[in-house]
Amino acid sequence: MSFAVGLQVLLFVILALITGAIVRHGLKGTQIPYTVALLMLGIGFGLLHRADLFTDNLSVIGSSLSLISEIDAHLFLFLFLPTLIFESAFAMEVHLFRRMFTQIATLAVPGLMLAIWLTAELINVLVPSHWGWTWAICLMFGALISATDPVAVVALLKEVSSRKRLETLIEGESLLNDGTAIVFFSLFYAWVIASASSGSAATLAPPWEVVLQFLIVVLVGLVIGLIMGWLCVLWIDRVFNDPMIEISLTIAAAYSVFFIAETFHVSGVVAVVTLAIIFASVGRTRISPEVADFLHHFWEMMAYMANTIIFLLVGILVAIRVPLNDLDAWQALFLLYLGILIIRAFSITVFMPVLKRIGIGINFQKSAVLCWGGLRGAVSLALALTVAASDVLPKELGDRVLFLTAGIVVLTIVINGGTMGALLKLLGLNSLPPAKQATVDKAKNKVNLALHDLLPDMMSNEFLKGADWTSVKQSAQIKALNEVEDSSEVSQEELDTAYKRRLLETERKHYWTQFEQGVLGKQATNRLVEAVERALDGEPKIEDREKLFSVWQLPAWLEPFRAYSWSNKLLLKLYFSKLALGYDIARGFIQAQETLESHIDTLAHSPAAAAAVRSAVQANKQLTIERIQDLYTSFPEIIQALQSQSATRLLLNRERAIIKEQLKQAVLDKPEAQRLLDDVEHRMAALQKVSIFNKSREQKLKAEISWLKDLKSQTREKISALTEVSVYETGQVICAENQQINKIGVVSRGSIAEKFKQTENGHINKVHISKGPGETIGVLALLANQNAIEYVSETPVEIMWLPCEKLKALMADDPDLTRVMCKLLANYSS
Repeated sequence: MSFAVGLQVLLFVILALITGAIVRHGLKGTQIPYTVALLMLGIGFGLLHRADLFTDNLSVIGSSLSLISEIDAHLFLFLFLPTLIFESAFAMEVHLFRRMFTQIATLAVPGLMLAIWLTAELINVLVPSHWGWTWAICLMFGALISATDPVAVVALLKEVSSRKRLETLIEGESLLNDGTAIVFFSLFYAWVIASASSGSAATLAPPWEVVLQFLIVVLVGLVIGLIMGWLCVLWIDRVFNDPMIEISLTIAAAYSVFFIAETFHVSGVVAVVTLAIIFASVGRTRISPEVADFLHHFWEMMAYMANTIIFLLVGILVAIRVPLNDLDAWQALFLLYLGILIIRAFSITVFMPVLKRIGIGINFQKSAVLCWGGLRGAVSLALALTVAASDVLPKELGDRVLFLTAGIVVLTIVINGGTMGALLKLLGLNSLPPAKQATVDKAKNKVNLALHDLLPDMMSNEFLKGADWTSVKQSAQIKALNEVEDSSEVSQEELDTAYKRRLLETERKHYWTQFEQGVLGKQATNRLVEAVERALDGEPKIEDREKLFSVWQLPAWLEPFRAYSWSNKLLLKLYFSKLALGYDIARGFIQAQETLESHIDTLAHSPAAAAAVRSAVQANKQLTIERIQDLYTSFPEIIQALQSQSATRLLLNRERAIIKEQLKQAVLDKPEAQRLLDDVEHRMAALQKVSIFNKSREQKLKAEISWLKDLKSQTREKISALTEVSVYETGQVICAENQQINKIGVVSRGSIAEKFKQTENGHINKVHISKGPGETIGVLALLANQNAIEYVSETPVEIMWLPCEKLKALMADDPDLTRVMCKLLANYSS
């Protein structure tokens, strides 16, 4: 039986996925890394094919393996690299990546450059002279072999110890050094090609040109990733709960940004990493909440399939294409393997003094994992295939580069990857840190208590009371109530830190839950999550969230624009939108703090720790409630509009949940349910477009000015037309003492403090008078364009300003207005 080329490729993919499922199932409960097992299996398949064992009825498998072993290097890179890089960067915790970026960049750029140079020096010494490897070839090989691929290490870390910081450091370094390695490989590969084409030794550009070219390649890749990322985020922001569009966009973006960058000969890896980080940070709240989990699971599945195919493919490539009868090459391989281990350790040791002082620091145990976890994988092999497929370079050179690269990939994955579990155990990194484990134990004890409370009802149940409850307890692993894990060997400081971290992580999760339920907006979610991540940095803090509410204030640099009527309207709209955002943040924050209170005693390691955290939570709530109360006092209509919007969102979410439940119970057929769901989502999408500012402005927010009541209606209308509205935050100086001013104001919302000095019997007293809605300020500006009194807002305040020059013109036309203003001036003078 013979198949066309496309069907043979499809057959390989099918067999790879089936093999992967069998291997994954067989490795359950073992410490053998999945990728190591796949690689060895791939080598086995390749050796069987090399021995011509796939014949007769199995010849189609042999043909498929032969076809796959000739895969084009560029296809290999373009097919698998975007998926692996995007998934890895998309799954990272962005705030940790930002915190550790200096460490990651140090390892991925200067660290890798040092490794490339040392590897080139080592190769220059190791390879036999008759191979004829020039310095250019040594540098090219040093670049392609230095890219790390620690997928097996990271998978093992996630499985056994969940050390996020170490995972982020290893994975972040791998992402960036892939890009660095590819850039330097391209430079040195061009040098090698130029030498081979001209028949004489070409020279590399001066160092400053190499550095400049490197920067251009990286920075342009970064810009391409940023542009594509923002375009996709803006597009997805306009899509409401359509997983087909949102997931398709992420796939298209990941592959197109890599393709575009590589087409322009800049770093596709950097472009994809940048794109993924945009999606993982600002894009996370732009993706529909209903789609977010599905999207993450989809990319996990994509990465799983890519890794399954890649490691089988690598094994088959190694076994089929690599020449196995060159003793010099075997000797060079094993010496090279030992050499790159030493080089890896040396390059990390050189930068240890720097790595300890930047980012989150590093200790010996983590540096040991970094050294031993420098596995080589798909990127190195793809670059080696590029060399082997070149028509310009000698075939012997390509074969030897492929042999050494494939050998290093196999040795590092099998030996380093296979023994990583033992190293983690030796270093004490194969389990959670003791303090973190103590919080897990507290949670387990809570679960145990809940099961104990459930047992009496179960034991008295008519259908369960005959059960063997001793064996049930053993099978369910229900412990006696006195079997509580002892955490006395952990210091109080470590327990406090782990306790607060666990609570903060719970708080962060609650914000995402609120967002998914539709009760918290996109911007508010981002702000609240960022505030928690700042609190998690360094020594965790439950209290001191003042910065969270800075969103209620306009930036200081915008203050001068209040003087212009055209810009003041924009500032007013901006301020009301910030008030709406501030209220959304405050409401979500209080809900999270209330949820936090329910976990305080559950996770606390001591009554004192619980009391301290409870006090901090209460302080957070009190501060937030005071701010909301100030806002409610000054702008009740904004609170009402926001609460109405939140209530509508909750009802629509509940309606959608009920429809889905009826669909599950077959009360509704799928087409009927889909029509109802489409209607709900149409209303939810429309709700997102409602402007709080417009609602508040429709109500005009203008208090009645008492001294206008006795004036002609025509004069009142003219005064109303020339009114300019400004809003000020709590504590803001509205008008400083002796400040030039050419307008008088009327408080329409909130209250202000009128501060001035008064002399009595030779003593200077400071006078403080509060003024509220309807009261006038700055009347003396009618006589002189200067204000002798300081005005400071006591709450959020709205003031209607009347320009003096225009008011004087009206006074000239209306004697009644002149008498009113003279009376106001007389009251001020007294």
